Order: sequence, then C-alpha cells, then structure tokens
Amino acid sequence: MLQKLKFIFLHHFKLVAVLNFSLTLYLTYLFILKGFDKVNLYNIAIALKLIAYVITLVIEKLFFAYRSYYYRNLGFSYRNLFGLFFGFDFLLFLSLLIISYLWMNFI
Repeated sequence: MLQKLKFIFLHHFKLVAVLNFSLTLYLTYLFILKGFDKVNLYNIAIALKLIAYVITLVIEKLFFAYRSYYYRNLGFSYRNLFGLFFGFDFLLFLSLLIISYLWMNFI
C-alpha cells in the first residue's frame, strides 16, 4: 500500500506538493521573523493554508477526469488520498513551527 501511495503522490501531486511545501516554508520563515506571540500571524497562517488546500482541490478537480482511473485501479478513494495529503502537510507545518519555536527560544 505504501508503494501505491508513493506512486500516486510522486506522479500526480508534484505541483500541489511543491506549492503547499513552499507555503509551509514561507509561513515558518514569517513566524521566525515576526515572533511566535502574534495572534494575527496564526490567523493568517491558517487562512493561507486553507486557501492553498482549496486551490489544491480545484487544480486536482480540473485533472480528475484524466486521473480517476488510476485512483480506482490502485484501490484508493479521492477523499482518502486528499485526507492523507492534507494531514501530512498540516503535520509537517506544525512540526516545523514547533522545531523553529524551540530553536528560537532554547538555543
């Protein structure tokens, strides 16, 4: 199953993965520059991540008719794939924030 997921994410989600990862790095950089005590920065980060997720869904819906047979043949549902993708992206964002927070305060 992991090989199938790796195949799908490496061949079909390259563009949106790069876009979401670059947004994650940019937001982490903003937190390092501005500080972690700004509430508005958290609101902006969550809003931008939600906008990025919506853009990801729009981009993939445009190409879904061409790719849907890959997902069905490999045994995955559309919701399952995007749930894993968004969950991994948000977990990566939170872990980078925690690591950068600890790095800025304790080192």
